Amino acid sequence: MPDHRWTISILTIPGREEWLGRLVESLMAARVDRRARLGIVFNRDVREDPAEVERQLRRTCGRAPIDVSFNMTAPTIASGRQAQLNACRTERIAFVDDDVTVHGDLLDALDDALARAPLALVGIPSFVNDTAVPFKPRDTTPGVTRGDVRYMTVQGMLAAGYRRLLLDVGGFNQRRRFWGEWTELNLRLWRLGYPTGYVMDGPYLRHWERAPDSPTRNRAGREMDILWGLICTALEFDADTITDDTASFWKLVEQRYLAYAFGPALNPQVLLSATLQLAPQLSAEWAQIMACRDLRRRDPFPFAPFQVMTEGDVAEVCARAEEQLGAYRGAATVGSMASVRWRDRVRRGVQRLRTA
Repeated sequence: MPDHRWTISILTIPGREEWLGRLVESLMAARVDRRARLGIVFNRDVREDPAEVERQLRRTCGRAPIDVSFNMTAPTIASGRQAQLNACRTERIAFVDDDVTVHGDLLDALDDALARAPLALVGIPSFVNDTAVPFKPRDTTPGVTRGDVRYMTVQGMLAAGYRRLLLDVGGFNQRRRFWGEWTELNLRLWRLGYPTGYVMDGPYLRHWERAPDSPTRNRAGREMDILWGLICTALEFDADTITDDTASFWKLVEQRYLAYAFGPALNPQVLLSATLQLAPQLSAEWAQIMACRDLRRRDPFPFAPFQVMTEGDVAEVCARAEEQLGAYRGAATVGSMASVRWRDRVRRGVQRLRTA
């Protein structure tokens, strides 16, 4: 029986079968099935018999051994992410988007990163389609580099970490619905003393922008989802007033996120109208938002949303994480041996390049 420490968990919806098949094919080429379970969460309510949906998914995935589960009740992105976490039965989980392909030795790189660095979530770089243009992380996004880890928010192209830790910090905030679930989770982890970051040397992703029916980019009413996420973030994390600490949040709201949400139609009237339309939802969620705000005020690191981390901030959080992560790392010997094997292969490859 294979020693499965990992679950590679994929969230998918109808219309993405071609891209899901490409992703699974790339995972099988990387031989992840030797050490990981492949889990697929179908995140859409459909009239078809679930058994038929599962048969279609298995045909799409060919010879890959997959576990299939369903999230058909209020299938937002945030609830789909939580369904992925709930379905995981292994020590570690890697959330992978269904519109990417994986290139390189994924699992050894992830195990090595988690063994060497005090990370709660680790990602790998992604590129636009088949080009050399970076997708995430962008060169312009602030981060602190220590060794081969770039400490910053890890978005959901691929985000890997410890199942139990993610459950213990509360999983995914269901108020994020269709936008911002990774941003919120990363911020919560940092405030609790668990860093996140990208391993920049090693495997990578290709993000295929032609994949149809993106639940974020192509969703009708996307602007309301983004505005709702921004309002909840401001209220839950004490960023509803402009201060030195929250200045970066408000700058990004003004210069990036509202423009991304509303496009050329953005003006004060449109923004006020949209905010008023969200008032009933805000009223219904107010008690829970205030309870969340009170809880977050007890966090040991009161970082603001999109706060630019200093090297001192990262060092302080990493020092705390080294103490806290012991209970989650587990199976240290297995992870260390995988790390040694992976580093040895990297060194041999570098040596070949230098002597060629």
